[in-house]
Amino acid sequence: MKYQVLIQIANYLKAYKKLYSIKRIDDNVFKLEFNKLCLIFDLSRFKSAIYEAKLLEKKYNAPFDFMLQKYFSGAEILDIKVLENNRVLCFHTQIQKAYKNFTNKIYFEFTGKNTNAIITDENDIIIEALRHIEKSYRSVKIGQKLEPLKPFKIEEKAFEIKDFKAYFTLAFKEQNQLKINALKESKSKQVLKKITNLKEHLSKLDDENTLEKQARNYEYKAQVLNANLYHLKDYERHFSLKDFEGKELFFELENTPKMEAQRLFKLSKKLKQKAKNIFIEKNSLLEKISFYDNLLTLITHSNSSVELEILVPKKQTNTEKKVKKSDEGVASFYFNECKILIGKNEKANEFLLHNTKKDDMWLHVQNLPSSHAFIISNKQKLSEEVLQFAAKLCVNFSKLNSGAYLVDYTQRKFVKIKQKAFVNYTNFKSLSVLKE
Repeated sequence: MKYQVLIQIANYLKAYKKLYSIKRIDDNVFKLEFNKLCLIFDLSRFKSAIYEAKLLEKKYNAPFDFMLQKYFSGAEILDIKVLENNRVLCFHTQIQKAYKNFTNKIYFEFTGKNTNAIITDENDIIIEALRHIEKSYRSVKIGQKLEPLKPFKIEEKAFEIKDFKAYFTLAFKEQNQLKINALKESKSKQVLKKITNLKEHLSKLDDENTLEKQARNYEYKAQVLNANLYHLKDYERHFSLKDFEGKELFFELENTPKMEAQRLFKLSKKLKQKAKNIFIEKNSLLEKISFYDNLLTLITHSNSSVELEILVPKKQTNTEKKVKKSDEGVASFYFNECKILIGKNEKANEFLLHNTKKDDMWLHVQNLPSSHAFIISNKQKLSEEVLQFAAKLCVNFSKLNSGAYLVDYTQRKFVKIKQKAFVNYTNFKSLSVLKE
């Protein structure tokens, strides 16, 4: 964020006398609403900016966010200024609450690496901060006086904003593209690493067809040996026998013919089971690879940093880490306070149908085989954004070609199971989704 630009924005905002609303909508992103003006204050490190945009919003309930609402939403603006030779924008406000009048300041520090938002009283005593800082030449702690950043000489080319509306729009496009590109690269690397590991695991599996062939050969030799036990002596170890087609089979035994026949039968059974397990494991790995391929496609086409964080969160929750065998085919995504579940296969779809509540929202592609999606609502009203996002996931994690699709949605109580994951449903609405 350029110092000269920040000064011009501060002067522009002085025309507004009230801050109608302020809230954090992403980890380092704030939404400020004035009269007929809504601005985004982005305090991302090294990429701070002020722009105008409609963004997906996360909900935050930390002490900082509580203080933000308490002191600034609906507050009268007394002054707006930029600290001298510092990229710090300060709002000085006043708000009447019940029987008390609060006068406060909030400092937005657009300072490259160490961006911050700090709430103080009128005497600059810190009430809360986006980032609490202890080990530094300048600490930021609740209850202590805020030390201003040391001013420094700023050399910038002169830049005049002639059209603020156009500037805020362009600033968003530039900022968004930088953030999206960086996030896409980071998230794609994470997913590609998982795909690589899965493919490596897949390549190391034994071939189930080879194992099944070996199992049949052992079983056949055991049957031939078993059929000839009546004329074989216990001490015989090296001999030839004619099989059921009249061909010669040579045997070299370490045990008696009877024990060897039993050993071959057991070995055949073991190899059959191993081949079956490999087939199951192979299908599981292919299913996971397909899931991450679809996830990679979603990442590639995403134009929202919030969406990218939902698709590939920074940290897994405990519920994501501890996956039960019964629901390991279920993918989980968290959109604000809503949990979205996607069935990766028929078994997972069936599991979800039997393990969701009547008020949860069910989604399915209209008139086509697809994943079943569920929004765990906890009886709260669902926004259009979460419904659209869940519908998008439903389409993109189904085996469908690119194109436009309708996704039907209704509460789980209106979905009747016919057989396994086949259902009938009523009282539904539809959303249109484009799969790229």
